[in-house]
Amino acid sequence: MKTIALTPVFCLFYILSYAQTTHNISMGSSYSNGQFYNLNTDITTSFQHSNWDIAFSVHGTTDAGIFINEGASYSGTPPKLYLIPNKTFNDNITNNDLGDELKNAEIDWSNGAFNSIKVSTNPFDYGWGAYNMTNHSISGTALFAIELSSGSYKKIIVDSLINGTYYFQYADFDNSNLQQKTISKSNFTNQTLAYFSFATNNTVNIEPATGWDWLLTRYETLIDYNGTPTPYNVGGIITNKDVEVVMADNINPATVDPANYTTSNDNLTLIGHDWKDYSFGAGWIVDTDRVYFVKTTDNTLYKIQFIDFQGSSTGTGTFQKTNLGTVSPIIELNNVSPIASYNVFPNPANNILNLTFELKDYTSKIEIKISDILGRTHINQEITGKNGLNGIEININDLIPGNYILTFQSNDFIISKKINKI
Repeated sequence: MKTIALTPVFCLFYILSYAQTTHNISMGSSYSNGQFYNLNTDITTSFQHSNWDIAFSVHGTTDAGIFINEGASYSGTPPKLYLIPNKTFNDNITNNDLGDELKNAEIDWSNGAFNSIKVSTNPFDYGWGAYNMTNHSISGTALFAIELSSGSYKKIIVDSLINGTYYFQYADFDNSNLQQKTISKSNFTNQTLAYFSFATNNTVNIEPATGWDWLLTRYETLIDYNGTPTPYNVGGIITNKDVEVVMADNINPATVDPANYTTSNDNLTLIGHDWKDYSFGAGWIVDTDRVYFVKTTDNTLYKIQFIDFQGSSTGTGTFQKTNLGTVSPIIELNNVSPIASYNVFPNPANNILNLTFELKDYTSKIEIKISDILGRTHINQEITGKNGLNGIEININDLIPGNYILTFQSNDFIISKKINKI
């Protein structure tokens, strides 16, 4: 059975009508702050890097990521996390008991430094604990030490994650100043992480309630230093788990076509830090032949080009943003359509009409037709669709001005859109 998707003509967009605007984001002097940014509203929300120490993933029922704060590495001393092997929480601990320092991987929002000690391919190994098939909870098995920014130490164990609630306890190495805490995911609706401070012994508000698309912050990554991968703390952009990004490099930013690129949310540091580079002779230099296409959770597509970075004096970066319109979602009548999203632009059109569509796990012959309101076909061509984003330019120069129907279809779907030739 074919899937027929008919959506209003108003969901099309005229790509040339969106103006380019310029915006600033900033970590402040000496990179002391982080800043969340919302692409749709241009709202920025700043926070001090020193306000939190560890953070717990709260965005999904099966997520159990726990992160260490790496952000205070320039303006202060960040907390550090160590494994304490072969010890239990009730043991007296000394600095000689500390094992390897653990770092965040910056791969996704479900795996932090506490999750980095996995030693097996067991999918139920969360690093700090293992999933129990009997009671459907995660039971803590690993003991850690945290060196706080003040230079003092705490030992900590996450006892469990049960029914969406983390249970953890921490104390001084000699078992004094014991604290037992809980963090319930239900208290952090629409949040990615719940942030915790040992200074206040409580959670702290970091993420904006209005939603965000990326976070400008400090984090550690490997950089090339004279041919050797070297850990280094950088300032860069980490994207929201629901935001998709693709980088277009070595291109002309004025003419680059988003139809040639497929966005992905596989890597939260795809924008990252290397849109800028430091030269001892020229200072900070921004890559001028690179843009990013960013798709937000409401399917709005933006083109982002960074144009300036001022360094530690202000921590401010400047970028140009172009709203490319809404990527139209598909209405699936039988839930089997291979089309994930599509665009038709510009509309109205004069000489060239662009059709882009994203295929999921599907390759097949696709017929593209443009017909008038009497059903007479004026343009008919066929392409072989490929997995990911497909793009095609349709020459409509020979059509007389008026209203037409664009149809693209295979054996599994039919999608029709009204277009206007001017």
